Amino acid sequence: MFDAHHDLLSIAYKAYITGDYSYLEKISKDFCNNNVKGAIANLYFMTKDEMRKELGEKYYSDDVSVYEMFVKAKEILDRFIPEAEFIYSIEGADYIKDENELEELYSAGLDSLILCWNNENKYGSGNNSNKGLTKDGERLISKAIDLGMGIDLSHANKSTFYDLIDLISRRINEGKNVCCYASHSNSRSLCDIDRNLDDDQLKKIKEIGGLVGAVTVKSFISREDVNYREKFLDHIEHISSILGTYNVMVASDDMNFLNDVDTYYNGSSAVYDYSRIYKDLFFDLVNRFGMKNAYAICYGNLKENIYNQIKYNRENKRRGVR
Repeated sequence: MFDAHHDLLSIAYKAYITGDYSYLEKISKDFCNNNVKGAIANLYFMTKDEMRKELGEKYYSDDVSVYEMFVKAKEILDRFIPEAEFIYSIEGADYIKDENELEELYSAGLDSLILCWNNENKYGSGNNSNKGLTKDGERLISKAIDLGMGIDLSHANKSTFYDLIDLISRRINEGKNVCCYASHSNSRSLCDIDRNLDDDQLKKIKEIGGLVGAVTVKSFISREDVNYREKFLDHIEHISSILGTYNVMVASDDMNFLNDVDTYYNGSSAVYDYSRIYKDLFFDLVNRFGMKNAYAICYGNLKENIYNQIKYNRENKRRGVR
């Protein structure tokens, strides 16, 4: 399995500031014992009040730069899970100063960027606002594209989403090979919440060659009490009907490390137990889609179309290849 969205860098950084590495040790065992080969590993940012409430007083400080947080979190994660194939991501660009700091982060290993969480920031907006991509946001995303980073469309509200699509389309028309995806978003036609994507948004992602990660969280799957595993497969089937099977991946967005404080994500919201997610998920995918498609959805699509492309872009940049 290659998990399209797991807040592993935030878990690592929270472990560092609290001195409690027990949950990170558990995740390490889950990876090693459960055939989880890699993940898009996120360090996430929200408003300061939200971070204090959800992640503790020490998680974010104006005295510590995003660069310092990222470097420390990456160092710890790499130490605990050294064999994994990680795409290192920041979710919420609120506290990235500008394009220069983004380039510094890229040099330190940052591979992917989600412009915003639910809140509005200086670059764009999530679902707590109707505003779109700002001029600063255009410059930041253009810089990320020039660096060869992955552009993650999840969390953007519709205005910001379509502005990002327009910008990415223009850069593709200029000859840029843009690696883009929505890492953790389900079908809004099957579950009408603003964090999911409607069919027109899915079609726009297809037009720019992007991928979508179906997310195994109950609140994204159905607003009613259903067989969530079957309904999750329905989301994959619907997204595949628009994007094609080889443009779909899976994301756990596993938030059990916060189940003591965040009632939106708690143990009961997880469709799959992470200690055996690959076995159970792969079993379900094989039964619905067959072995070849199950492998592609669970691992190959993300590995080949995102991980390999981002690493290829990084190597070309190192060699000075345009």
